Amino acid sequence: MVGSGIFFTSGFLIKETGNVWIVLLCWLLGGILALTGSVTYAYAARLLPYAGGDYVYLKVAYSPAIAFMSGWSSLLTNFSASVSVLALAFGQYVLFLFPSIPKWSSPSFTVLGLDLQVGTQTAIGILPILFFSTLNYFGIKSAVRVQNVFAVLKIIGLLSFIIIGFSLGNTNWSYLINETLPNLSDTNLFKKILIGIVPVSFSYLGWNMITYIAEEVKSPEKTILKSAVTACVLVCALYVSINLLFLVSAPAEKLSGKEGIGAIAFEQLFGGDYAILTTGFIAWVILGSLSAILIGGSRVYFAMARDGVFLPNFSKIHRKHHSPYISIFFQAVVAILFCLVKEIESLLYMITCSILILSCLTAATPIRFNKMGFESDYKIPFYPWPIVLYILSNLAVMYVLFSEKPITAIWGLVITLMSLPIYYLFRLDKKIQKGVANDTNLSP
Repeated sequence: MVGSGIFFTSGFLIKETGNVWIVLLCWLLGGILALTGSVTYAYAARLLPYAGGDYVYLKVAYSPAIAFMSGWSSLLTNFSASVSVLALAFGQYVLFLFPSIPKWSSPSFTVLGLDLQVGTQTAIGILPILFFSTLNYFGIKSAVRVQNVFAVLKIIGLLSFIIIGFSLGNTNWSYLINETLPNLSDTNLFKKILIGIVPVSFSYLGWNMITYIAEEVKSPEKTILKSAVTACVLVCALYVSINLLFLVSAPAEKLSGKEGIGAIAFEQLFGGDYAILTTGFIAWVILGSLSAILIGGSRVYFAMARDGVFLPNFSKIHRKHHSPYISIFFQAVVAILFCLVKEIESLLYMITCSILILSCLTAATPIRFNKMGFESDYKIPFYPWPIVLYILSNLAVMYVLFSEKPITAIWGLVITLMSLPIYYLFRLDKKIQKGVANDTNLSP
């Protein structure tokens, strides 16, 4: 759940909201929404403790088509596009580390309202996608070993930065204290908060990951809810602390709109002598997040193909390395294509729009299960208000997103809805194949 979005999303937040107090509020509200989502998802996980998370709940509550929509969005936006966001962020931080690298960029061109461009940042970002995909090709064991190293050093480093930053860093609390408090009478305040929650939601992704492995969790009836709630509270505290450190490191105008807000903040806190160390660490965290998504995402393509709702070749396993190699490199190709999007910000909005649509459907499954006659020993606290709060908040964010960022929001919606005709095409193909097989068996 602790990812690298914390190191580049706040720059967009400051630009969009125009007030650092709103930025902190957005990170706090993002944690509260993740918490309400976790207690809601826990009901479905307790009722159906099987591997697959959203895919399983949506299939039982609604239909296989809706479940396929979730899987499709996962492999195109939740995973592949997320990898691209991280890859581009990594490219930006490498340029911070090595300013002497020649910078170039192609002329930008627009496809259906989306700005595309290739440049130095793109080329650098593609390298880790190829590296970790190749590592995955050689088997899960080597990939997991590398991932474990990333994870341990990431947590140690983040906690160290917070402690050292506040105790020894060049903090200046006047940057925050002298900032004007949000005007509660401002009619645009609510809109600013909602649009600010969009990139925050990206950074909180992962609070529901335990539901994907519910089948493998010991005592899921006790573990799932406790783990999800604990994770949401701790990560929210971590994210708010890190952002507070960012905001007392430099004036807001110096951080606003910057993709490399983490590097800028740490250079202000510790000086140029430690810039390489701190920026290098941020790049390390980004690589760890990118590696984790590539490991999990490629297995989604593989599982869907094995279930007969994706291209059959994607279910193939390498004879020697036992890896879903076609799925791995297909994911790499899709992620590289998303790297052509000119701005990370556009990708963030696209991903979040797709996720929020399906999150609303999943959050409503407890109500659906109750109507279907399912019973569980777990009762959602203050039912049904956490569900109502979570869904209404997501709908409000989507409304503002479509109002303020219509092109990227529509892209997210289109990618999600594309799943339905594709699902029925696979269904039709299976029926045709089954009919051919039956005819063959009946022939003399």
